[in-house]
Amino acid sequence: MPSLGELVAPRRMGRDFRWLLASSWTSNVGDGVALAAAPLLIASMTSSPILVAAGAILQFLPWLLFGLHAGAIADRFDRRRLVMFANAARAVVLAGLCVFLVTGTANIWIVLAVAFLYGTAEVFVDTAGSTLLPMLVKPDDLGIGNARLQAGYLVANQFAGPPLGAFLFAAGTAWPFLLEIVCVTLAVVLISRMARTPVPPRQADVRPPVHTDIAEGLRWLWRNPPVRMLVLIILLFNVTWAAPWGVLVLYATDYLHMEPWASAPSRQRPPSAVSSRRSASAGWSGTCRSRR
Repeated sequence: MPSLGELVAPRRMGRDFRWLLASSWTSNVGDGVALAAAPLLIASMTSSPILVAAGAILQFLPWLLFGLHAGAIADRFDRRRLVMFANAARAVVLAGLCVFLVTGTANIWIVLAVAFLYGTAEVFVDTAGSTLLPMLVKPDDLGIGNARLQAGYLVANQFAGPPLGAFLFAAGTAWPFLLEIVCVTLAVVLISRMARTPVPPRQADVRPPVHTDIAEGLRWLWRNPPVRMLVLIILLFNVTWAAPWGVLVLYATDYLHMEPWASAPSRQRPPSAVSSRRSASAGWSGTCRSRR
């Protein structure tokens, strides 16, 4: 009878695939924790729907600004190292946020800036990371490989991470982000165990500018009606999905009266900036009676 490890990641798929899988699952735990903790942090600082939604907007705005550039850059460099550097950048950004939370100097503008910087690094992680699997396994194993990576995303990012993030946020505002730092850092260590991934070859010795590669990709997309239609459908779906998701935390706290903090049964009024800073440091020290 095959072992559990053999069932999850068959030996025939290689050791590098196992390192990639472990790194992906680990980082997805951290991302799932932030999925709940980040909106709660913003909602604890402001009751403005615009500012709460701005957190989600700024985290995903880098996909619009840098997504195409990240793909072109991933074609020019070692993608494994690109994922490592981008994940390390995410850890540094989160460490800065934790410093502000622990010292009680965090405010909504710092959190929004962190969301943008974190989202920018995430663009390069996801873009380069999604291209590693075909470089590591045979075409016949792509289905299994994608299924294992997607399973980790669904279980860790969507199912297990968010309740863990909410629980840690109730214990102290910095705790979920500290755990995310650990997860992202561990993901860097795990993916560093992979062999160096080859840089995609070029026919010419001199590479064209990045914007040339982007234009070539856009022309290919426009000339392929099925793929073009798929992109438009996904775009429309994401817009309609993101609209309610951006203010879901306010709907839960203000209309459903679901209090995300351990002690307060309901939020009668938005906390002031001063009380938010005080409760940040109090939550860090373990004084869970403070009200965010």
